[in-house]
Amino acid sequence: MGLRYRKQLTTAISEDSSEKLDELAEEEGKPKGRVLDDAIKYLYNSSKKEDAKMEHNCKVITIATNKGGAGKTTSAAAIADILSRREKRVLLIDGDPQGNLSKRFGYPPNMLPENYLGALILDRMKKTDAAPHEISYYINQCPGFPHIDIIVSDLRLDGDYSVMNAENVRGTIVFRKIINEVRTMDQYDYVIIDTRPSLANEVGAIFVASDYIMIPVEPTEDAIFGADATIQFAGACRDMNPKLSVLGIFMTKVYDRNKSFREAAPVIRESWEEDVFKTLIPRSQDADNAGNEGKPVTAMFSNKKLSKRYEQLVDEAIERIEKGVTLDA
Repeated sequence: MGLRYRKQLTTAISEDSSEKLDELAEEEGKPKGRVLDDAIKYLYNSSKKEDAKMEHNCKVITIATNKGGAGKTTSAAAIADILSRREKRVLLIDGDPQGNLSKRFGYPPNMLPENYLGALILDRMKKTDAAPHEISYYINQCPGFPHIDIIVSDLRLDGDYSVMNAENVRGTIVFRKIINEVRTMDQYDYVIIDTRPSLANEVGAIFVASDYIMIPVEPTEDAIFGADATIQFAGACRDMNPKLSVLGIFMTKVYDRNKSFREAAPVIRESWEEDVFKTLIPRSQDADNAGNEGKPVTAMFSNKKLSKRYEQLVDEAIERIEKGVTLDA
């Protein structure tokens, strides 16, 4: 700061501030101009840090397809586990009334708490007589996974979705409201959402709240149509969420000696070209065994082929996010 401008500043500040400036300059043994420079630099850096904090830049990734059995929940659990091992804070939201994601992280159907996703939805839509709770009330820790929290679900969610869908506008934006509250907490690097295998209104509400969609697809003809329908559905949701992007399509339950794979894989590649992830998730009994035990496959069989492929898939996904490479829905 030039001498002329320092003089202008010192003559413009209040008498009280001027006295404090004299005192600080004497205590620190610095010219008053240097003290002013340091103070302005401190305020500027503090402001920038606060601006960065206010961005609440967690990434919201939804795993979705309208075809059941595509490995959606297995993939959501694996991706969350891998991110957590990389010291990322992850919040899971189990948006499927079957509650399989909740089961994999320590909350089987027979022991679900009352603070489940459906109760949160009704709370935010003011469809409950109970006093509203902070968003943190609905977030549960995952035993054995210190970097992962979860909003759990079970079959009760089915009825709550019916109430939500009957509310038109409020139902459409309720997940966006929930995600905005999560962002304000400023505690998570990623939010991973598992959806039911459909393209119902509740899935649309989740898309409206998401940043990215990842679509698992089995290499079969039926699954190809399902992936295409999901992409078109995401495109319709962009009217309410212009930033929504399809991060890509990844093939699951791949068995390269299978005739179905040999016939379908080229069609998938030709249909979406570079939008298909290079990583192929193989068919494996490990996925079923881990599901039966209620654990992510990457946690139960961390050194097996399937887990290593999910590691590669996460690497690809992060690279796409960083480069801004997405599929225009």
